[in-house]
Amino acid sequence: MRITGWLPGLWLIVVLLQPTLATAGEIQEISIGVLAFRGEAQAQRRWQSTADYLNEEIPGYEFEIRPLSAEDMRSAVAQNELHFVLTNPGHYVELEAAYGVTRIVTLKNLLRGEPQTRFGAVIFTRADNRAIRDLEDLRGHSFMAVGPHAFGGFLMAWRELRAAGIEPERHLGELEFAGFPQDDIVYAVRDGRVAAGTVRTGVLESLAAQGLVRLDDFRVLAPRHTEGFPFLHSTRLYPEWPLARTRKASDSLAEEVAVTLMTMVPSQRAALNGSYAGWTVPQDYNTVHALYRDLQVGPYAVRPTFNATAARYSHWVLAGVLLLLGLVALALYLRRLKLQLAHAQGFLDEETANRERMSRELHKLSQALRQTADSVMITSAGGEILYVNPAFEQITGYSSEEVIGLTPAVLRSGEHDEEFYRHMWHTILGGKPFHGEFVNRRKDGTLVHVDKTITPITNADGSIDCFVATGTDVTEIRLAEQDRRRHRDDMAHVTRVGMMGEMASSIAHELNQPLAAIANYAQGCVRRLSSREYKVGQIIAALENINQQSKRSGEIIRRLRSFVSKGESKRSRADINQIVQNAASLAYFEARKKGIILRINFGTRLPPIHADVIQIEQVVLNLIRNAIDAMAKNLWNKRELRIHTWSDGRQVVVAVWDTGHGLLPEDQRRLFDPFFTTKQHGMGMGLSISRSIVEAHGGSLSASNNSDQGATFRFTLPVMRDEDEDNEVTYEHAS
Repeated sequence: MRITGWLPGLWLIVVLLQPTLATAGEIQEISIGVLAFRGEAQAQRRWQSTADYLNEEIPGYEFEIRPLSAEDMRSAVAQNELHFVLTNPGHYVELEAAYGVTRIVTLKNLLRGEPQTRFGAVIFTRADNRAIRDLEDLRGHSFMAVGPHAFGGFLMAWRELRAAGIEPERHLGELEFAGFPQDDIVYAVRDGRVAAGTVRTGVLESLAAQGLVRLDDFRVLAPRHTEGFPFLHSTRLYPEWPLARTRKASDSLAEEVAVTLMTMVPSQRAALNGSYAGWTVPQDYNTVHALYRDLQVGPYAVRPTFNATAARYSHWVLAGVLLLLGLVALALYLRRLKLQLAHAQGFLDEETANRERMSRELHKLSQALRQTADSVMITSAGGEILYVNPAFEQITGYSSEEVIGLTPAVLRSGEHDEEFYRHMWHTILGGKPFHGEFVNRRKDGTLVHVDKTITPITNADGSIDCFVATGTDVTEIRLAEQDRRRHRDDMAHVTRVGMMGEMASSIAHELNQPLAAIANYAQGCVRRLSSREYKVGQIIAALENINQQSKRSGEIIRRLRSFVSKGESKRSRADINQIVQNAASLAYFEARKKGIILRINFGTRLPPIHADVIQIEQVVLNLIRNAIDAMAKNLWNKRELRIHTWSDGRQVVVAVWDTGHGLLPEDQRRLFDPFFTTKQHGMGMGLSISRSIVEAHGGSLSASNNSDQGATFRFTLPVMRDEDEDNEVTYEHAS
């Protein structure tokens, strides 16, 4: 009986609580996007109380504040994530045109204790700035604003400047955007960092009320007087921030929110925390639409035509064309180098087969060259005598004038060969055997070089009984010398082309700098000429810079063409410091790209050398690039490459010092052998060719480890003698 007695009461409680439980289970979250122009934290603090107020007044909903940037708010509205948005009038107009948001109330802002539903902007300068008294005077002066899309911080002022005939980007001396807070713009004008600026109405008065500035220190440009509006302003007035509904909010909810906000009293905690006096019916925002139409921005932006775009960006188009032409030229040049390298690769394979044979004959050739000074005569390839030494004149009685131009066969056809040798032995050689080279022709006309030794055979009393002449045909050695010299030059050329192929990216970067500088100077000239406000001296200076950079580009191309060219190999008077400088300039960008410091210590007043400049440059560049490769994996120590030049009076010395991994003992013995390399993809020809070039110039090339870390490669070259300049050696070969 007691159980049945409390069942009706329980049923009554359940019935009474059912609406409340249902309501609690159906609470809907409502998102209000707020433009966080001063940061998310500040927006959250200012508007959270307003969301709390709506939660208290409208049951069944949970209102939340989402501080967003302008772009994030646009994206959220596009994805239908927000129910309401609270933003500035300009941003509202853009969202209205793009996504159909609709204003339901307008904010009553609280400024200096008075509610305001309109605001504008003030354009101002320093009071003592006599050069700027009106908007037209801003032409050519610096100007500061909040941002290029800030409604009250720039767009309002832009509209008034355009009405005065001033386009900010074209006519102002410098347009600077400082962002928030707007107080910084006031201080910049006060301190003279900029000539003029613009801020939202009320900012100047607020700073003056705090004692931070004095209004008398500023002059308002184009001041306006609007009845009922107490603040300084230079622009037309526009409605305050609207709260707008999106398509996600229902009509009933929008009406309930609008009524709730418009009935808010100024003393409400939400109004006090938000620094506003309440909300009013939605204002007319056609004035904002008019501003955007006048400026042709936002929803009224005009899509530029092709001709207009081309005219506006003509200088960029010109710069791009120049840069494109430069890159095309560089690409064609590098392609040509690549083709040459591919062609030379096949030639190199063939030449390397002859390398060992040439090495074996090199020793014989060196001995033959040392005997050249003892030769009785030297002939040309055509058979004519080019030179006879004094011994020949004394022995034969022929003078140089009588002999030059004849052939050896003519002189050797006489009847006094024995007397010839006897006289030579007694008179010239003092009774010693004669060693020398004789040149004759075969019956078929080919030239024969004979290395002869003539020895007298004496009787018991010491008198000469006869002469014995023994000799060796050294014609092949002479031809081998010519082939070796030609092969060395060809292989050196192939190596140079290979170097340039590997350094293609560095070369492109080096060329890109003067081309970019030319484009920038050309752009500057176009801009100044388009503004019709320029000084002739500025244009001339820019054109001179263009000329200088073009010469620099031409010099780079000339130096590269000279380095990779294959033509006449000629020794001449040269400065070793200049050779090192040229080679280092080719490798500079590759070193900088790999984080290597390049230091050059030139010796002073070095004597000149007699050398083939291109080949010695190749030696220096090869040593520099080997040093760069040696330091490529050096991650724990400083990467530094030093080049030193000096002279002891008899020879000049070039030393290349690095902080790389050094040389292994087993590698040092084979370092200069052909085809020996420590690089993963190396061919082993660089150091071998470099050594042959140096030795052909009468010098030497060596390598040693440093005491602490790395290695030093050093080569010497003899200084130029007086007779070198009078007897320059030139070798012709196909280009």
